[in-house]
Amino acid sequence: MARQRNFDKAVIAKQLMPVFITRGYEGASVSELVAASGLLRGSLYAAYGSKLGIFVAGLQQLPTLDALPEQELDFLIVALLEVAPNNPVVKNFLQDYLVDIDTEQLAVKIGLQILAKAKR
Repeated sequence: MARQRNFDKAVIAKQLMPVFITRGYEGASVSELVAASGLLRGSLYAAYGSKLGIFVAGLQQLPTLDALPEQELDFLIVALLEVAPNNPVVKNFLQDYLVDIDTEQLAVKIGLQILAKAKR
């Protein structure tokens, strides 16, 4: 009989966003994700299936654009620039997420975020 999961997948997905933000999707190792989650490797794989599964779970936690805090905006930028161009699952998710969003407002928000980071 499988053990019952005693953690919230949504909470862990948000907790792992900084790993993807600082390392990028390709640069984030499963070992880093395991360490940041505090879970065993097997528990992480059982919950999400793969590194991509963890990333998509993070995307599913994104609030609406007007409520998007800095960390989640950084995560969205990683998804848009690094992952979506090469991954149809992420690309389709983002197309659905962005369907009702004012793209000009998003472009300004992303641009301001990038410029603010460059000034640090």
